[in-house]
Amino acid sequence: MAGLSKSKALNTLCIGESGKLKLWSNWSQNRYGGNNMKFDAKKSLYVGIAALSLVAATGAATTNASAKSYATATSNAQLSSDPTTRNVTTTGTSALYTKAGTLRGARVIAGKATLSAYGSSNSSQQYFRAYRVATTNRGSVYYKVVSFNGNLRGWIYGGKSTTSFGGGIASANTMTNASLPTTTTGYTLTNSAKNGLWVNPKWSQYKAQQADMSGYKSGDTFTVIGAATKTREGWLYYQVRDDNNASVTGWVFAGGLTAKTTPTPTPNPTTPTKDNSVQINYINASGQQVGSAYNWIIQQSDLMSGAKLVNGAKLNEILANSSELQTVINKNVPTGYTVSGTQDPSHPLANTTVGSSIAVYVTATPTVQQYASKLSYYDAKTGNQIPTNYLKDNTYPQLTTAQQAIFSSPTQTTINASLFDNAIFQAGNPLYSLAGSPQHATGAYFTPAYTFDAARTKTENANAKYGDTIKLFYDEFNM
Repeated sequence: MAGLSKSKALNTLCIGESGKLKLWSNWSQNRYGGNNMKFDAKKSLYVGIAALSLVAATGAATTNASAKSYATATSNAQLSSDPTTRNVTTTGTSALYTKAGTLRGARVIAGKATLSAYGSSNSSQQYFRAYRVATTNRGSVYYKVVSFNGNLRGWIYGGKSTTSFGGGIASANTMTNASLPTTTTGYTLTNSAKNGLWVNPKWSQYKAQQADMSGYKSGDTFTVIGAATKTREGWLYYQVRDDNNASVTGWVFAGGLTAKTTPTPTPNPTTPTKDNSVQINYINASGQQVGSAYNWIIQQSDLMSGAKLVNGAKLNEILANSSELQTVINKNVPTGYTVSGTQDPSHPLANTTVGSSIAVYVTATPTVQQYASKLSYYDAKTGNQIPTNYLKDNTYPQLTTAQQAIFSSPTQTTINASLFDNAIFQAGNPLYSLAGSPQHATGAYFTPAYTFDAARTKTENANAKYGDTIKLFYDEFNM
């Protein structure tokens, strides 16, 4: 046995307890010159390859078990909703990728810091437009977006819903509504080449386009029909329409419009002087003055074109309406009197001059003992009485005897609310509206006008009786 072990020749490839390959060699020659066991090289090679294959298989299994698991896309579709509803801004919480960020092979195009800067930018060029949406098997939603300036395009995490934006993007209102200017008509384009019209204000939409201005002619005037500011820059834009060609319409930078120049009107006088008024004295049959003298202040609007309002000017040579003086006389007759058919022939109204005083003969009207209510006029908005100098001709409406009679009663009974539904308060009749005279306040000129407010009048006179002063309320608006 001892001889046999010395002459034994073995090459054995084994895997030890540590899992490492070991080559065990026991080889000796038969000391007596013979080989009792031959070395089979071919068989030994097969054994080695088999052992290495086992090790390789074990290693591969370990690698596959630790490989990263990637998401898969379950849908990828073009968005079809109104493009203007798909404007978004980036929040800076997600990066922009070449594909959905959890898919195999996704690479970062722009990091969170870059997208955060875009999201807080004061430039409209750095908004984004979403145009595709994809979902993954993990329930995540990704939107494909492109920046308005075209510099960035890729996929960004958008939350868990395909009907609203979340995650790394949020909906954006690129424009904010603004108030229309006080004057909306008569504008012209300052420089149509520099500030032309846009379908949407430049950079307020992705690939915003200029409007078709082929029908525009130099000098055309425009009407402002809309106003908005750029949310980020705060620049004001007006939506306008060509007065001569309605097909020419769009948005223009407010600084690109020129407003028509309106000459500053001469303020209307409110104090009678020898250079602007005529004094009217009402005289009864006994030659006595009745009531107070009425001072008619002539307004610039009463004059014919080119006429000058100066002391001594004949009214029939400067008034646009030659019968205006007679109208003023009739409107301001003292209560209880009418203008007499007989007047002083030596002083015809046609010869009346600015700064003069005239006598108008009146006749007392028959009176019946009754309760007659006087009328007063109030602004429904302020609750204040409307002053006569706010009204044309500086006077309240003048009613005929028949018209005054509806505010009278033989007995002092409560006034029924139906009185204020009378035709005299309807359109085209004396108490329906009050015409104002031009006024100047807070650096601007305006002409007030008033329309009868039946509901307010009924409320304010709920307990009024005939003989009380009736308060008539009017809604004011400026022309």
